[in-house]
Amino acid sequence: MYKVETQICDMLDENTYVTKLDNGLNVYICKKKGFKKKIGMFGTKYGSVTNDFVDIKTNTRIKVPDGIAHFLEHKLFEKEEQNALDMFSNIGVSSNAYTSFDQTVYYFETSNKFKESIELLVKLIKEPYFTDENVAKEQGIIGQEIMMYDDDPSSVVYMNALKAMYQKNNVRTDIAGTIDSISHITKELLYTCYNTFYNPSNMFFIVVGDVDVDDTIKLIDKNIKKYETKNKPHLEEIKKFYEEEDKNICKKEIVEKMDIFMPLICIGYKLDIVKKEEIVKRALVADIVSDMYFSKITEFFKDEYDKGVLSDSLSFMYEGTDTFSHVIISTESTKINELQKDLFEYIDKIKNIDVDEELFGIVKNNKIGSLVSVSDNLNVSYRRIIDSILCGIDVYSDVNLIKSITKDDVKEFLNLLSEENRVVSIINPK
Repeated sequence: MYKVETQICDMLDENTYVTKLDNGLNVYICKKKGFKKKIGMFGTKYGSVTNDFVDIKTNTRIKVPDGIAHFLEHKLFEKEEQNALDMFSNIGVSSNAYTSFDQTVYYFETSNKFKESIELLVKLIKEPYFTDENVAKEQGIIGQEIMMYDDDPSSVVYMNALKAMYQKNNVRTDIAGTIDSISHITKELLYTCYNTFYNPSNMFFIVVGDVDVDDTIKLIDKNIKKYETKNKPHLEEIKKFYEEEDKNICKKEIVEKMDIFMPLICIGYKLDIVKKEEIVKRALVADIVSDMYFSKITEFFKDEYDKGVLSDSLSFMYEGTDTFSHVIISTESTKINELQKDLFEYIDKIKNIDVDEELFGIVKNNKIGSLVSVSDNLNVSYRRIIDSILCGIDVYSDVNLIKSITKDDVKEFLNLLSEENRVVSIINPK
C-alpha cells in the first residue's frame, strides 16, 4: 500500500521511516522505542523570506507583503467554532507553532492522546477560516508583537546586523514583518498563500515516538483524505523568486541608542551560499569552531573576562539556507570598543595560525559523543528530520558528515571570516 524507505542509524540506535502519500505529502516516522511521549508535526517549506511566487490557482506571479507567512501561522489556529489551541487544551495536549525564515511548523506533544492529536493537527491545517474581521483583529495583535520586538535591544542589534549584511534578501526583514507591511494583508492574500504553500507536495508530516509505523501512516492518510475529496492536490513544484543578492555587504556598521545599561554588539560575516549537504556540514564545522575558539574554555574568553572587557557570555552562531549564509558573534560589554578591537585581532590571529590538532580531535569527538548522548531527546530527532527535508538530504547525513570533518575544514571556515564581508551592529545606552 505504501512504499516505505527505512533510514537506519546504528550509531544512534534509531530508524526513521519515510514514505510519500498519493497527494505528494512526505511522511517521516522516527521510531523511539520505550518512549511514552510522542511529538507530531505538520509543516510547510514556506517561511518569511518567500514573498514572490506563482499562485498555483491562477498560474500568475504575485508578490505579497512581508510577514504574511507568520501572519498565516497565527490565523490557522482560528476556527469558526473554537480556537485550535483550546481544542488541544481540552484533551490535555500541548500544541503550538512557529515560523522561521524558510519553514512554518505546527506541532503537538502528548503521551496518551495520540490519535486524537493527529486528527486535530490535520484539522488545524486543513480548515482555514479567514474573514475581514479576524484579519483586522490579527493586524492589531501582530502589530503589538512587532512593536515589542522593536523595543527589544537584543532583537534590534541582531536585525541591524542582518540589515547591514544583506542588500536585498528578505532575511533582512523581521519574520513578523513591519507595521506597514502587515496592514496590506487581506483574507484573499492569505488564501492565496495557503493554497500555494500549504499544498501537500510542499509539506511534511513528522512523528517522533514509540508508535506503530504502518498504523501511523494510515492514520495520517485517513485524516487528510477527509479534506481532499473535492480538489485534486497540486503536485507540480512551486515557482519561487528571489532577488539576486550581491556578495558585498550593504553597510559596514549600524549604531543605535536605546534604554539599556550595557552596550550590545553583533559582529556579522556574510558568507557565500552553499547547497544540500554543504549547509549541514558548514553548520557542524561552525559548531566545532565555536567550541574551539569562542567558548568559555578558551584563553581568549578567560583573558577578556579577567580584564573586565567581556561579560559572562559570548555567542558564535551560524545560520544558513539555500538563499543566505552568515555568522553572527554577539555579546555585551561596558567596554564595547575595546572588545570589538580585541575580537578583530583575535579572529585575525586564529586565521593565521595552525589548527591545534589535539584540541580539534577533542572537540570533534565531544560533538560525536553528544550526538549519541542527546539521541533520547525527541526535539533533537525532529530538528534533524526538518533540516534534512529543507536541505533535500538523508535524515542522518549529519551523523555521517561529522565523522568526515577535518582540521582543514576548520581552517577553510575561519578563512571565510574576512574584513571585506564583516559588519558591526551596536546598541549603546542613551
